[in-house]
Amino acid sequence: MKTVKSKFGLLFRLSVTATALLIGQQALALGTDAGTQVSNQATVSYSVGGAGQTPIESDPLGNSIPGAGNPTMFLVDRRVSFTLAPTDAVHTPVTPGGVDFFAAYTLTNTGNAIMDYRLTLAQLGSGDGAVNGLVDTDVDMSNVRIRVANGDGAAGVPDLATDLDFVDELAEDATVVIYVFADAALALVNNDIANVELTATSADDATATATPLVLDPDLAESPGPDDPTIIESVFADLGNDGFEAFRDGFQVLSSLLTITKTAAVISDPFGSGKAVPGAIIEYSIIVDNTLGTVDATNVSIADTIDADVTFVDEAYGAGQDVSFSTGGFCNADAFDVDTDGCSLDGANLVVGNVNLAITVALGTSLTITFQVLIPNL
Repeated sequence: MKTVKSKFGLLFRLSVTATALLIGQQALALGTDAGTQVSNQATVSYSVGGAGQTPIESDPLGNSIPGAGNPTMFLVDRRVSFTLAPTDAVHTPVTPGGVDFFAAYTLTNTGNAIMDYRLTLAQLGSGDGAVNGLVDTDVDMSNVRIRVANGDGAAGVPDLATDLDFVDELAEDATVVIYVFADAALALVNNDIANVELTATSADDATATATPLVLDPDLAESPGPDDPTIIESVFADLGNDGFEAFRDGFQVLSSLLTITKTAAVISDPFGSGKAVPGAIIEYSIIVDNTLGTVDATNVSIADTIDADVTFVDEAYGAGQDVSFSTGGFCNADAFDVDTDGCSLDGANLVVGNVNLAITVALGTSLTITFQVLIPNL
């Protein structure tokens, strides 16, 4: 028998060709579902002295017996990744006293597992920096509510009976719209800014089935080395921390009225220009909206005539008791019988009612005038 020698003193030459036979999925594509079981096994073919031997299959613990090996298996872990952002980069306009204004956000699950998300909201202050270029004026919105659109109603219409205040069972690559609803207090004024910050925190989806009105526990990143037998979690979001926060806000757009009332002597019995008995005084009430950002509508001016003076009837002509700077007059009759929008009931003068819709447009002003007499007696 011919012996083949080498410097290692081997009595035979081993020729090995290894071929990986993958059972199941052959490659892990980005986005493979968490919990997917990947199973594969290697088979080694070899020869001894030129004679082919029975292939040996691999085993996680090692195997030397043909046909006795086992596949190597592991579970795909959960990549926790999502995005949160407002739907636009402008503040939501609100008006004082209004309700159910909303700022909208979108949340997209970019991970590889169905997820829940806890939603919390913080109202910010002037020290928290600008949002969309606007600094908070240290005012807050009221009755703030978070609602996740469930697709059964119109956008921006809260369904308090069915819409949740957390994200439940969001599938991979799916997106939901989150509404932050709020009311604007009547005390808010033009250009008040109320900034808010919405935070979404990833939560475990233990059952992968809907659990209405029950949020699964917040998710924690899995510590230590990989365990191939369980689904572990790795934070791969923007901050690698399992939560995202984004800011938006509300801006009060309102009329900003300045009301001025002046009195001027029109005539007096002595030509003195003084407010003596027998003199006629003209009042001017100016409603100024030059600093406002929206029209002031349904404007009504009420004034109580002092008991020491007498209202001058038809001061500007027949049926013309009150004059408007925009042109025109009205008749201040009792209970506004003629329905021209002016009434004088006792000492109470009202200009602008259901019969007269007065609007002071943004950037403009309105002046109304009427006259009174200082009695001689």
